[in-house]
Amino acid sequence: MISFVLMIACIISAVVWVALLLTPARWRMSEQWGIPEESTAQISRWPRLSVIVPARNEAGSLPATLPSWLNQGYPESEIILVDDESSDNTAGCAMNIAKEHNRAILVLKGSPPPPGWSGKLWALEQGVRASSGEWLLFTDADILHKHGLWQKIVAKALTEHREMVSMMALLDTGGAWSRLLIPTFVYFFHFLYPFKRVNDRHSKLSAAAGGCILISRCALDTIGGIASYCDAWIDDIALARRVKDSRMALSLSLTKSVVSIRSYQQLSDIWNMVARTAFAQLKYSWLMLAGTTLGLSILFVAPIIGIYVFITANGTCTLMPPSLIALLAMAVTYLPTLHFYRLGVWRAFTLPFCGALYLAMTVSSAINHATGKSSWRGVRT
Repeated sequence: MISFVLMIACIISAVVWVALLLTPARWRMSEQWGIPEESTAQISRWPRLSVIVPARNEAGSLPATLPSWLNQGYPESEIILVDDESSDNTAGCAMNIAKEHNRAILVLKGSPPPPGWSGKLWALEQGVRASSGEWLLFTDADILHKHGLWQKIVAKALTEHREMVSMMALLDTGGAWSRLLIPTFVYFFHFLYPFKRVNDRHSKLSAAAGGCILISRCALDTIGGIASYCDAWIDDIALARRVKDSRMALSLSLTKSVVSIRSYQQLSDIWNMVARTAFAQLKYSWLMLAGTTLGLSILFVAPIIGIYVFITANGTCTLMPPSLIALLAMAVTYLPTLHFYRLGVWRAFTLPFCGALYLAMTVSSAINHATGKSSWRGVRT
């Protein structure tokens, strides 16, 4: 009976992976953007830009990231950093760096969130209220912007007639665990939200990457402001959904021009990042969690068990073909992500192990939700 169930699981896995292989929009990573070299002289008037940064305990990140914002050279802009009840010297650090670069920056002392607001979104709301720009750029304090990004991303929005443009930051892969799991994180995100479909004006699919979001003030006002999704735990997805539901065009791309300097050296660093929002992604549904557990087990775990049983000569040869087909097909779909991160192709065969780990993180996320252990930047909210 167990062998029969395993055989069925391996066949289902093979069929699904072959079907996914034939839908390249989910894995080809075609929507990549870099700062173009050509002139942006076609923009006759640059709109005023407000860069809003929620910052909690980011004194260690700002020496690397803040100078990259101060030296952008955008014609008319302002930087508003909201010190979100930091316990370190985030505000003082920001002011000192701005003074060293002879640049102006507005640092706001954040207040505790009102009932119904998440901490990060309340910090953004305070920044929006103090801003004067026609366009707003939401970015995290640990995100470095390559020179010229602001002009080019605003030009992209204006020339493509997009009300919102989001860039998925290049995440750190400096450690063994991050090299193993960070590309998989990006792979799964793109798998769930194919960027090509997100960017299609006729598709209802929406998504964004919270580390770098450019949105027009008009669009934000149209959806009712941040207050319209003030309790959202996955705030970037919630914002994108409201923008697209209002029939406004958005854009989402992979890029190496927006770089996260946050290190993911330990497994716990990645585990906590995923567990913070994974169960929210399932809409806090235990039924969806059960379905996800079953589905990921069939897709990633069953083929490996099938190959193991075959190699140990305890199973029949019929287990090998579907298991091998599933493994090879999933490996092929992972190659574009590895190419983007410039990692060896052999890592494509680590995907089943990574999938099993992400399944464990998702279960951990559900447990954290049940026990009230949810946090942003390490502070429970």
